[in-house]
Amino acid sequence: MTRRGLNDATVVHIADVFTHRNRKDFSSAVSAFRESQDKHLIVNLRDVTYMDSAALGLLALTSQQLAADERTLSLVDPQGTVKQILEMANIDKMIAVFPTEEAAVARAA
Repeated sequence: MTRRGLNDATVVHIADVFTHRNRKDFSSAVSAFRESQDKHLIVNLRDVTYMDSAALGLLALTSQQLAADERTLSLVDPQGTVKQILEMANIDKMIAVFPTEEAAVARAA
Protein backbone atom coordinates (compact mmCIF):
# COMPACT_ATOMS: atom_id res chain seq x y z
CA MET A 1 0.00 0.00 0.00
CA THR A 2 1.42 3.35 -1.03
CA ARG A 3 0.34 6.94 -0.37
CA ARG A 4 1.16 10.01 -2.44
CA GLY A 5 -0.14 13.46 -3.26
CA LEU A 6 -1.95 14.40 -6.47
CA ASN A 7 -2.93 18.07 -6.79
CA ASP A 8 -5.03 18.74 -3.66
CA ALA A 9 -5.75 15.06 -3.06
CA THR A 10 -4.09 12.10 -1.39
CA VAL A 11 -3.97 8.84 -3.35
CA VAL A 12 -3.76 5.51 -1.56
CA HIS A 13 -2.85 2.70 -3.95
CA ILE A 14 -3.65 -0.80 -2.75
CA ALA A 15 -2.13 -3.82 -4.48
CA ASP A 16 -3.08 -7.51 -4.33
CA VAL A 17 -5.74 -7.96 -1.61
CA PHE A 18 -7.65 -5.56 0.65
CA THR A 19 -8.71 -7.53 3.70
CA HIS A 20 -8.85 -7.56 7.47
CA ARG A 21 -5.12 -8.39 7.34
CA ASN A 22 -4.07 -5.00 5.90
CA ARG A 23 -6.75 -2.80 7.50
CA LYS A 24 -4.18 -1.23 9.85
CA ASP A 25 -2.09 -0.04 6.89
CA PHE A 26 -5.21 1.51 5.36
CA SER A 27 -6.23 3.11 8.66
CA SER A 28 -2.73 4.58 9.01
CA ALA A 29 -2.96 6.06 5.51
CA VAL A 30 -6.38 7.56 6.35
CA SER A 31 -5.00 9.02 9.59
CA ALA A 32 -2.13 10.64 7.69
CA PHE A 33 -4.65 12.06 5.20
CA ARG A 34 -6.79 13.47 8.00
CA GLU A 35 -3.73 15.27 9.41
CA SER A 36 -3.06 16.85 6.01
CA GLN A 37 -4.79 19.84 4.46
CA ASP A 38 -6.08 17.73 1.55
CA LYS A 39 -9.84 17.51 1.13
CA HIS A 40 -10.02 14.47 -1.17
CA LEU A 41 -8.88 10.90 -0.50
CA ILE A 42 -8.64 8.71 -3.58
CA VAL A 43 -8.32 4.95 -3.12
CA ASN A 44 -6.90 3.33 -6.25
CA LEU A 45 -8.20 -0.24 -6.48
CA ARG A 46 -6.84 -1.05 -9.95
CA ASP A 47 -4.46 -3.74 -8.66
CA VAL A 48 -6.71 -5.22 -5.96
CA THR A 49 -7.65 -8.81 -6.78
CA TYR A 50 -9.81 -9.53 -3.71
CA MET A 51 -11.65 -7.56 -1.04
CA ASP A 52 -13.38 -8.95 2.05
CA SER A 53 -16.25 -7.66 4.18
CA ALA A 54 -13.84 -5.98 6.62
CA ALA A 55 -12.48 -3.85 3.77
CA LEU A 56 -16.01 -2.99 2.59
CA GLY A 57 -16.95 -1.89 6.10
CA LEU A 58 -13.77 0.13 6.42
CA LEU A 59 -14.50 1.97 3.16
CA ALA A 60 -18.07 2.73 4.24
CA LEU A 61 -16.97 3.95 7.67
CA THR A 62 -14.16 6.05 6.21
CA SER A 63 -16.58 7.64 3.74
CA GLN A 64 -18.97 8.61 6.54
CA GLN A 65 -16.19 9.98 8.74
CA LEU A 66 -14.72 12.06 5.93
CA ALA A 67 -18.14 13.39 4.91
CA ALA A 68 -18.63 14.59 8.49
CA ASP A 69 -15.36 16.50 8.10
CA GLU A 70 -16.51 17.91 4.72
CA ARG A 71 -13.94 15.78 2.91
CA THR A 72 -14.43 13.35 0.06
CA LEU A 73 -13.56 9.71 -0.55
CA SER A 74 -13.42 8.36 -4.10
CA LEU A 75 -12.58 4.94 -5.49
CA VAL A 76 -10.66 4.43 -8.72
CA ASP A 77 -10.71 1.62 -11.27
CA PRO A 78 -11.93 -1.47 -9.41
CA GLN A 79 -11.55 -4.56 -11.61
CA GLY A 80 -13.34 -7.88 -12.02
CA THR A 81 -14.39 -9.51 -8.76
CA VAL A 82 -13.63 -6.40 -6.71
CA LYS A 83 -15.93 -4.32 -8.91
CA GLN A 84 -18.67 -6.95 -8.52
CA ILE A 85 -18.23 -7.03 -4.73
CA LEU A 86 -18.54 -3.23 -4.53
CA GLU A 87 -21.68 -3.30 -6.69
CA MET A 88 -23.31 -6.16 -4.74
CA ALA A 89 -22.68 -4.31 -1.47
CA ASN A 90 -23.95 -1.04 -3.03
CA ILE A 91 -20.72 0.70 -1.98
CA ASP A 92 -20.67 2.28 -5.44
CA LYS A 93 -23.89 4.09 -4.45
CA MET A 94 -22.24 5.52 -1.32
CA ILE A 95 -18.77 6.30 -2.69
CA ALA A 96 -18.11 7.73 -6.15
CA VAL A 97 -16.18 5.40 -8.45
CA PHE A 98 -14.03 6.82 -11.27
CA PRO A 99 -12.09 5.21 -14.13
CA THR A 100 -8.90 7.20 -13.41
CA GLU A 101 -7.28 9.23 -10.64
CA GLU A 102 -7.40 12.28 -12.88
CA ALA A 103 -11.18 11.92 -13.34
CA ALA A 104 -11.61 11.71 -9.55
CA VAL A 105 -9.52 14.86 -9.06
CA ALA A 106 -11.40 16.73 -11.79
CA ARG A 107 -14.77 15.81 -10.28
CA ALA A 108 -13.78 17.07 -6.83
CA ALA A 109 -12.40 20.35 -8.18
